[in-house]
Amino acid sequence: MQEVLHGDGFSRRGFLYGSALAAGSVMLVACSSSEPTKESGGPGKPKGKPAGAAPKGSETKPITPPAEFQEAPTLAEQVKAGKLPAVKERLPESPYVVPHRWTKSGNYGGRLRMVMGKSNSSAIKEYMYGRSFLRFLNDGLDIGPGLVESWESNDDATQWVFHFRKGLKWSDGQPWSTDDIMYWWEDMVQDDAYTGLNPPDDVRSGRDTVAKVTAPDKTTLMLKFDAPAPITPERLAAWVNSPGETGSVGPLWMQPKHYMSQFHPKYNKKVTRKDWYINHDLKGDFGINPECPTLTGWRLKTYQEGRSVLWERNPFYWCVDKEGKQLPYLDEVQFSVVTEDEVQKLQMTEGKVDYVHGGHHGLVLGDISGFKQSEERTKVRVLLWDSGSGTGSIVFLNYDYPKKNMRDLIRNPDFRRALSHGINRPDARKAIYYDTGELTTGTLSPKGTMFTINDEAKQKYVEWRDAYVKYDVEKAKSMLDELGVVDSNGDGKRELPDGSKLEILLDYPADANNEHMQKNNHYKRDWEAIGVATKLNPIPPAEFGDRWGRGELMTTTAWEVGDNSPLVYPGWVIPVERGHWAPLHGQAFVMQTGDPKKLQEQKDISPWKRTPPWLLPEPGDPIDQLWKLYAQARVEPDQMKRIALMWEVQKIHIEHGPFFYGVVANYPRIVLVRDGLKNVPTRDNLALGGWVNPWILPSPAVYDPETYYWENPAEHT
Repeated sequence: MQEVLHGDGFSRRGFLYGSALAAGSVMLVACSSSEPTKESGGPGKPKGKPAGAAPKGSETKPITPPAEFQEAPTLAEQVKAGKLPAVKERLPESPYVVPHRWTKSGNYGGRLRMVMGKSNSSAIKEYMYGRSFLRFLNDGLDIGPGLVESWESNDDATQWVFHFRKGLKWSDGQPWSTDDIMYWWEDMVQDDAYTGLNPPDDVRSGRDTVAKVTAPDKTTLMLKFDAPAPITPERLAAWVNSPGETGSVGPLWMQPKHYMSQFHPKYNKKVTRKDWYINHDLKGDFGINPECPTLTGWRLKTYQEGRSVLWERNPFYWCVDKEGKQLPYLDEVQFSVVTEDEVQKLQMTEGKVDYVHGGHHGLVLGDISGFKQSEERTKVRVLLWDSGSGTGSIVFLNYDYPKKNMRDLIRNPDFRRALSHGINRPDARKAIYYDTGELTTGTLSPKGTMFTINDEAKQKYVEWRDAYVKYDVEKAKSMLDELGVVDSNGDGKRELPDGSKLEILLDYPADANNEHMQKNNHYKRDWEAIGVATKLNPIPPAEFGDRWGRGELMTTTAWEVGDNSPLVYPGWVIPVERGHWAPLHGQAFVMQTGDPKKLQEQKDISPWKRTPPWLLPEPGDPIDQLWKLYAQARVEPDQMKRIALMWEVQKIHIEHGPFFYGVVANYPRIVLVRDGLKNVPTRDNLALGGWVNPWILPSPAVYDPETYYWENPAEHT
């Protein structure tokens, strides 16, 4: 029986979009379309819709393709000249029909101009969902088909079978088949030469063992696990599964074997270099190599390092609109490279870009005023989509900090709670987020199924959100006093309980954007007001990740929580890798299956002197409890039981936390759209008002930019 993630409809309260901005700014509500009406039947399931209401959400049942298909005039000319096969021969037997209710059949032609900070930015791939097996719909409430047309599992979810569309083709016209998956699996993932290319979580069971991956035929893939793997569809819908500037954006899952094998020593004996895989990876990145075939709506036409990236329509793209028009509508998409955020903003206010997805740029709500002032001149309008953030700009203390006296204090929940009560979130919300969003202790995103599936779920979210959110200076001071964190030498600043210096370092990459810097300044002011010395500490960006992973830094302050899929991306709440609030515990979790011998060999060495540094939890401590709940949830076939286990994870974050701090949840994200660009959804069109921030729910890819079109394409060539 096919398993698909479903979410019950619910009415979400307003998020204060009508709050006035500071003097001289504009009303945020003016940038967004109207709030959902009371008659709305919930995300993706409208009922009683009044006349004229915006079409909302996406169909969840696959749409049957029409019998006849249409194509762009430029492609029709190539067919006539014998350079391309007919459109029906270029499409699979059953193309994917884009199911969004807000889209209309559009015009072919024109170029879309955008800007990006790097020519090889992974964010460019976030506009293209074409390589994904399955697709998130309705802001993650539902999962629909993608390259996979249908799928099923056995009763205990230990075996999954995926049936791909017949007749899929790469952008060079060569047939796609499961051979391309098995090339990735057998000749890349399982090739020892590919250092660091390990089996992804998608193919790991709840016991963290690797599935048996087989392809019974050219369009069927089978995954056999030794334990239930119930969230496999969610994993396969996540990410855009594309090469990125630092690895990949989600598992690749496939590469075009007919093209890539020429760079692999197994298939080409002329490839003799020991580091052959480096060139192999470069050749396999369709975002920098125009010769590499792809399955996305646009294929790379020209790549100018550090200057410009130009994409052109893929003649073999496997998606159509409801009238049978092959997508995409736009001839070309161009990304101009501008490295400085402020220069990017200048180009936006000068009207040199047609479309801006704010989540990929250093835009903050304070920029809206400038964009609004230039609207009539540039004809580029401001929209707002929900960010879905659970925190806004985040802070988390290093649970595994190497200095014992400071680590002991950080691990004390009352110390972290005292700091939380010392944060003037209402003031930060006003100054940074212009009184939008919800004040929050810091949680996962309020958008996900864990917090939306029923009334109990919504109440669970409120409990976590409000746990330690109250601004109470006297309470914060009293809690610190009780911990022995007092001003013992009379210098006006509190010391550690042993009398040594207490100073919180707010560590951040030196290129952190203005949102994070504003928040850091607020935290410094607020914590010093309760007697805790606090210092801003910029770190060279190239060093930050490695230093954090080794446990050297005290805090992370230039990130945010946008996700709410803790069984797909658990790091925010469960230390399973080294990027989050307990880096050494996260490293140990990875090594339990990846390098268990080293755990035994290095057990008598100081955790911070191990290679790499790692630390196992004490039995029964919060991380031990989190790991056990995670293991239990990963093998639980019943969705509601899995969610209940995640509520137990949340309970630990309340009873032993907070482990990270937020300011506001679900503040708005800026989207800029030039007049005449159609099918760009408004907030009212989107099932949950949008969910922009998480990369596992890739935005704007989930809204299919391939359906964007120009009202007058000739004006945009």
